[in-house]
Amino acid sequence: MFNASSLLAIVAVVAVVVFLVWSLSKRFAADRIQRLNDQRRNSCRVVSRGEFVDGSRHIPVALALNERTLFYENSDMQASLDLKWIEEVEYDNELSTGQTVPHGKVLRTRCLSQEFEFVLPAEAIQRWQAALPPHRLQKQAAV
Repeated sequence: MFNASSLLAIVAVVAVVVFLVWSLSKRFAADRIQRLNDQRRNSCRVVSRGEFVDGSRHIPVALALNERTLFYENSDMQASLDLKWIEEVEYDNELSTGQTVPHGKVLRTRCLSQEFEFVLPAEAIQRWQAALPPHRLQKQAAV
């Protein structure tokens, strides 16, 4: 049987292994996002890291913008928004839930009555605002 000290040692070893696996997975995820950004860099106007906000989850993604499409992707998902369907673009310091973003800004788009939020890093904000300026489509009045 195990005594208390050997059980404690086993728990400590398991905790260290779990921490190392978690650290490595975070590092590899960052490398994958960098690879995705590198693949899009030549064909897009703006490329950066970001976070896709899905409820309370902040999912690290590679963000890229070309002439027709806003791409957001990571190793688990590939998604995009056609610019022709984006009705509104705004930049804000808060998420739609009211939560303040301490570093960077929120890129909020409305597309077909759905809202998509991305947290942009501070160093990328000016490039994004120049390439995708804030705007709102004016709905035509009923005749």
